[in-house]
Amino acid sequence: MNQKNLVLLAYGRETEYYRAIFCVLSFIAWVDDPKRVRIIIYTDKPASFEPYLKGLEITYYLLTPELLEDMLAGTGFLHRRKVAVIDLTFKNFPESDLLFVDSDTFFIANPKAILNGFAPGKSFMHKREYDFKTGLELFSSFKQGDYTEAFIKFITSRSFKIGGIVENFTETDYSWNSGVLGLNKGFCKLMPDVFILTDRFYSNSKWFVSEQLAFSLILQKRTEIRATDEFILHYWGNRQKILVDNLIRNFLLDTRIETIQEESRIKSTIATFKKKVSIDVVMEQIEIALKANDKAYVAKKIALLILKNPFSRYAYIQILEALRISFSS
Repeated sequence: MNQKNLVLLAYGRETEYYRAIFCVLSFIAWVDDPKRVRIIIYTDKPASFEPYLKGLEITYYLLTPELLEDMLAGTGFLHRRKVAVIDLTFKNFPESDLLFVDSDTFFIANPKAILNGFAPGKSFMHKREYDFKTGLELFSSFKQGDYTEAFIKFITSRSFKIGGIVENFTETDYSWNSGVLGLNKGFCKLMPDVFILTDRFYSNSKWFVSEQLAFSLILQKRTEIRATDEFILHYWGNRQKILVDNLIRNFLLDTRIETIQEESRIKSTIATFKKKVSIDVVMEQIEIALKANDKAYVAKKIALLILKNPFSRYAYIQILEALRISFSS
């Protein structure tokens, strides 16, 4: 059986390294046979990982300042580096399927359905988010609709090519979250098209998710995309990132290095993190409703949160703090 590749990209700051470290630890805690998977970390600072991942078979690919700049190809689009490391991995390991995960993810269940699910005409992304028409309404609601509007205007006014075949995109096509990308080895032949669409989308819309849009459109036109959110949690929102970054930092700094890879410890930590993220997502909705003085919605959400977490001290503390801040303002 060909070895699969798990690929992460983490560079620039300590927070990124810590996220990627915890992601790898969560993966190792769940997989039945880690040797089936080659773990590749693209980073500018391998030394930051080694104390926590000691003893694990990790391939570090050093990102020099020159290479990081080359990956942008003059576009200024930082997320183009994701496309570049995926392409580089396919070139270095052409016979291996590839699972790329953003650093702000961690595994919440055994990913064997993903690892065993690579096949021609099949792919994985994190989850389907919205069709572009709905996305325009969504982003316009918080004054970011210009990017989406420019993107829709661009894709609907011309044809594109995928693998040499002409394709037309519409506002009813979907954006899938690219925090997870599971790609069969045969997808490597379409990577030039991912680069082309990413660059064209960004230059004509400046939308910060242009690489996600390129993967989404190519994969939904050429493969059956399957969601992975039941296996992988992606804490992409700014508020959730702050929460999880603090949780990860405390875990890594407070846990003895010699015990940090223990399966039971990691799985227990994953469960705690997952629960706190789910509570925080609801609390964010509650706080928005409090600012809008939507008392009925607040009451409904608080009731549902308590019903779902009746013994969670953390949930009660968050609720009381949100109410205190709201009533005092």
